[in-house]
Amino acid sequence: MRKLLLTTAIASTTLIASNAVAQTTVTGSLSMIYKGSSVDTGSDIKSGRGFGRESQLNVQNKGKLNNGIDYAAGFALEFDGGQNNDASNENLYIDFIFPSKTTITIGQDHIQNTNRTKGNFVGYDATDLADGAVAGTNAGFIQSAGIDVAQFTGIGIVQNTPFGNISYNYVPSVTTAANASISTNGSWGAGSGTSAYLGTKDVGISETDGESSYEIGFDGSLGVKGLGVHYFYNESPKNSGGVLLRDHQGINYGVSYNMGQITAGYNRKETEVGTSATLEIEQDEFAVAYAVSPTITLGANYTKASSNAANTPDAKSKSVAVGYNLGPVALTAQFAKMETISFTAAEKDVDVVTLRAVAAF
Repeated sequence: MRKLLLTTAIASTTLIASNAVAQTTVTGSLSMIYKGSSVDTGSDIKSGRGFGRESQLNVQNKGKLNNGIDYAAGFALEFDGGQNNDASNENLYIDFIFPSKTTITIGQDHIQNTNRTKGNFVGYDATDLADGAVAGTNAGFIQSAGIDVAQFTGIGIVQNTPFGNISYNYVPSVTTAANASISTNGSWGAGSGTSAYLGTKDVGISETDGESSYEIGFDGSLGVKGLGVHYFYNESPKNSGGVLLRDHQGINYGVSYNMGQITAGYNRKETEVGTSATLEIEQDEFAVAYAVSPTITLGANYTKASSNAANTPDAKSKSVAVGYNLGPVALTAQFAKMETISFTAAEKDVDVVTLRAVAAF
């Protein structure tokens, strides 16, 4: 699930559960997005534009168990334009919260994970901007380094400390799609009408399926006001007869620092794809944001991704954005100039513009 980078106010509906110490809340959001793009291939200019949407309903419950331990549970229903997969695999979890500030969590898309960046503060990151800008290609940019383990059902533990949260997440299987493939940007793809994200509820698991995977992570301030630091490492081991002939690994680390109205950040993502010829992609992201007022924020980003594959020039993105927070509604406008976004030299110039309105309730 990709989160809105411009914070909005959320008003929730509260339901009183049958248990006197439990409380259920229902929240949601709706995004309407306009996106336009043009690509100069050197011999032709191709362009396209249109609207998209993202809508989500969140149901969450929290309280105490009969042994006195705190718990939290919830799920989200996501209904996006063109979505044809399971709508209930968003933020699905049951948490057991102990007095030692230790949380044991069972779920999907909930525990802190690699799907984050400190190299962009307002609007979309380079991956989202490039997505769909060139028909029939995959963007070379990395959104989730390695395999985003948290997108599959598993069990994890999070320890809260004065310096930040330390986590470990384990999933028994990352895919049951025997014909899944890996694209040039190191992300899971799907073969012949089969989703690579079938989850652990499916049956018929074979040796061609993804093996058990894990991710360790840290996200916190290190006790320094204004500082933000994260580090995540994930690994999915090779599987006999499958698409991974070597270990698939991902690293994501970033740092940001807030100085009043100005916030600056840097992020590094590395992916090593365990195919027959190991593919490595390294990505650097730089960002700055300036809060003009409590409701208006300006942002800029520069992202560069490099691949060790033959004949693959660097993918680059420069973008500027403005966000306007109206409380329950937030507006963002963003413009980007990009180059060779799918590591293809024919893509001379790629221009992308996005306009987004988000309502939270």
